[in-house]
Amino acid sequence: MSAERRGRMKTTAERRLERTEARFARHFESLKRVEFIRSLPCEVTGRTEGVHNAHTRSRAAGGTYKDIVPLSWLIHRDFDLMSEAKFELIYQRSKQSVRDRAPVYQQLWEEFQT
Repeated sequence: MSAERRGRMKTTAERRLERTEARFARHFESLKRVEFIRSLPCEVTGRTEGVHNAHTRSRAAGGTYKDIVPLSWLIHRDFDLMSEAKFELIYQRSKQSVRDRAPVYQQLWEEFQT
């Protein structure tokens, strides 16, 4: 039963937990989805170890949890920090080609759900 239904105000910890859960949902949708993406191979290298849920568009640029692709931690770091030219030189793949795959992973997730 929630704090309001019991007739008392929420504690700071309860409010903090609610904000954290809401932020997680905005960024990743659900823990089940995070685990699903982590189970897939890295989009760039094909490796399955240490895969992250990598946002390909920031929320400030209009990105949502639908703009996520599986990337290994190293590729994820480089994707976020490197210039487009340097990323393409090292990985023989443009950042845009990685971004363009986000709808594929969203479709896989939707099919997995059914």
